[in-house]
Amino acid sequence: MVELKVVTRGRRVSLSPHQVAFHVKHADLRCPTYILVRYQPPGTAHAHKSMLMLYAGEQALELHKLGLDLEPVAKWPWIAVPWHLLRAEMLNT
Repeated sequence: MVELKVVTRGRRVSLSPHQVAFHVKHADLRCPTYILVRYQPPGTAHAHKSMLMLYAGEQALELHKLGLDLEPVAKWPWIAVPWHLLRAEMLNT
């Protein structure tokens, strides 16, 4: 399962308590989940400054607390996402 998020203001990733619990529970069951975040820095309208960041579901609680200051599993520039590497990253779990 992949949770999709977009952050355009600040560095906070909006995850509800239910979403955090879902990811933590599935991590405990060894069922991989991911949170894929598109980050567009405030005040930028151009895609070339955006990033795509992949977080493991087991990072959900820290991601909720720390936002984008938490180191992702992987990240890429939005305009040059190597989709085959993103897929491989998720399948390697």
